[in-house]
Amino acid sequence: MSVTAKGVDYELFIPENSLLMFDIDHDNKITERELTDKHSEMTRYVTDRLRLEQDMEPMTVTMKSIHLDEKDTIPGVSFSLNYDAFKPIQRFIIDYNLLFDDADPAHLNFVLITEGDDIDQAVLDSAHRSYHYESFHPATPGTVLWNFFMLGVEHILTGYDHLLFLFSQLLIAVRTAEIVKIVTAFTIAHSITLLLAATGIIRLPGTWVEVGIALTICYVAIENIVVKTSRFRWLLTFAFGLIHGIGFAGALGEIGLPQSYFLGSLLIFNLGVEAGQLAIVVLVLPLLVRLQRFGWYGKAVIIGGSVLIFVLAAKWALERAGLL
Repeated sequence: MSVTAKGVDYELFIPENSLLMFDIDHDNKITERELTDKHSEMTRYVTDRLRLEQDMEPMTVTMKSIHLDEKDTIPGVSFSLNYDAFKPIQRFIIDYNLLFDDADPAHLNFVLITEGDDIDQAVLDSAHRSYHYESFHPATPGTVLWNFFMLGVEHILTGYDHLLFLFSQLLIAVRTAEIVKIVTAFTIAHSITLLLAATGIIRLPGTWVEVGIALTICYVAIENIVVKTSRFRWLLTFAFGLIHGIGFAGALGEIGLPQSYFLGSLLIFNLGVEAGQLAIVVLVLPLLVRLQRFGWYGKAVIIGGSVLIFVLAAKWALERAGLL
């Protein structure tokens, strides 16, 4: 069991001989076919009898997967569950009522709870069906928001496609006002679609979005070579920034947002993205401005750089579309 600020990932293993109520052909074995045929019944059985509670309220549970497994040569079934916290976790109660009353009165469950580098453990049996967990590092609103801010910074700093898009936009910018317009347009655009996508108002297939992001970089690279002006670049940046915002939302969806701090975490994540973006601009821009003083900047940096950017982005587009 892994505890985070936003919930609990629970990996539950049950020996095969304790699940023979789901043995359709009565051969004392659980097969892949039986897992498929009995998936709904198994899900309902486990989620009804294994509850995690915060402040006496059950946490929302999702069955992520059910698969055959083996622990210490003992065949069985592993259940992967996620319990969504409705507020930052400080403590919760495990209410465990599996198998005791209907299949295996002697059933034991050894619970290993990890939270960061800290480990806790408990043994659950028919006489001890609950365990009160106290967080080693109780999450506070401040720590939750700070974590999402740092996730935003990390996402933009490791989001090479977003950084390459921004860098390709700045290659031909020569005036401070133009640079401010470009960065501001990108910020406003991806903030809009990040909010809309994160709240489910707009939904697009992830593959389309990722391919679209790569193609926006290709287009800007071509325009750098052909147009060679940034006068109206901020309009293009705004349009393409809408696509990048949906990409940010996809990454945030993989992380998950705590229900009790949904809007705050979303806004703070976006602020982290902006902080990381601004840091990159501050570091890169002085170098570009200095290089612009040299006569070879146009051919060597703008054209040469744009060609390399186009080739890399085109490769990403083909890979993401499954064509390469």
